[in-house]
Amino acid sequence: MVTLRQRTTVVTREPEPKMEEERLCEDLTILSSDSDDSSSDSAVKHLRGRWELASVLNFFNVFGPLVSEKLKLTAEEIEMGLIESNTTNAQLHIALLKGIPPVNKTVDDANAWITVLCKKLAPWWPWIAKGEIPITANKGEEISEYQRLDPINRLKILKALCELRVQQDDARSYIQENTKEGDWDSRFRKRKLGGDGKKTSYWFDGNDIQGYRIYREVNEISKKNAGSDLSCLSWETEATNLDEFQRVARELSSSKASSLAAIGGMIETEAIPVVEKYHKKKERAMKKKMKQEMVVNVNFSRTLRTTRSCRNRMPATYTFDEYDKMISDAVEETEETDGDEVEGREQQSTSLGSNDSSEGNKMKSTEDETPEINNEDEKENEKSKEDAEPKEEFGAKNRLRQRVTRNSAIC
Repeated sequence: MVTLRQRTTVVTREPEPKMEEERLCEDLTILSSDSDDSSSDSAVKHLRGRWELASVLNFFNVFGPLVSEKLKLTAEEIEMGLIESNTTNAQLHIALLKGIPPVNKTVDDANAWITVLCKKLAPWWPWIAKGEIPITANKGEEISEYQRLDPINRLKILKALCELRVQQDDARSYIQENTKEGDWDSRFRKRKLGGDGKKTSYWFDGNDIQGYRIYREVNEISKKNAGSDLSCLSWETEATNLDEFQRVARELSSSKASSLAAIGGMIETEAIPVVEKYHKKKERAMKKKMKQEMVVNVNFSRTLRTTRSCRNRMPATYTFDEYDKMISDAVEETEETDGDEVEGREQQSTSLGSNDSSEGNKMKSTEDETPEINNEDEKENEKSKEDAEPKEEFGAKNRLRQRVTRNSAIC
């Protein structure tokens, strides 16, 4: 009995470690996914706290048609490209590099744009950026080094590339042409909503492709020495969607400072209607895309069914054997019908003959008196039979021709 109890306890305790391992694996996957989401959220937060991001987004807002007319990216896609270093980020850099002569032929190859990027930025870095360049060309090792960079350094590299792109001749002519048309204020300048008059200012920037955002500029001045001041400028992204715009407007409108309350009212009357229109347009585009995807999925999931034709048609054959067989069949059918007609007529004639014989017995005396009249009637009957025979042959030929033409038309 003791051994049986031990066996039962062993059997019941075997699956418990497996269940615990499965739960631990599920917890680890959940924790890893949560950690990935939290890391991406923190990376986005760090990017939106940099002034370089606002400068890059403003560059594509102004010079987007010059860089590439096909490449239409939102601000969120640019942010995720810098964080994940995905294909969107590669397309963005390749489009910028193609506008800086001389253009390398291998720039479209996989990850070859990183080497071209390092070679382009190395001689210009002291004039277009501050500090040391994060990455340089090193016999192909720069590709893996770029993948290991943090999003802030990738943002600095992209900002330097935008500065180098705007110094090209086509960018200068683009600016001159647009200033002649009177679009300077609407396209080449950020819109300042206002500030507190001391160190904080609010800016509104964006378009229907990239999206709209509110930035908060903070200019702090700290005294480094007794006779010198050091200014620290920072840009923070305050609002990126409609809910955040409404939140910022409420907070500023409820402020005791009249300047900030005026900014909140300006956001409600001027900025929020534009953002609402943009979000409605975006929602319509998303619904349209979802409908198209549903239609495609339904078409692929629908089973193929063979439909029945309206009528069964005879297969067309163009051989002499088939034609001769069809003619012979038609002739046999006509002969059978003609034979039936002849038999019917003979039966009628016999019945008529019997009636005539009975009547002839009664009227024998009259026939004896008028033999000439009967001879004339017999001649007329023979003549009518002779005339009927060619008509029957002619009618049979016509029916044969009609059947042949009908069968050929069906084929």
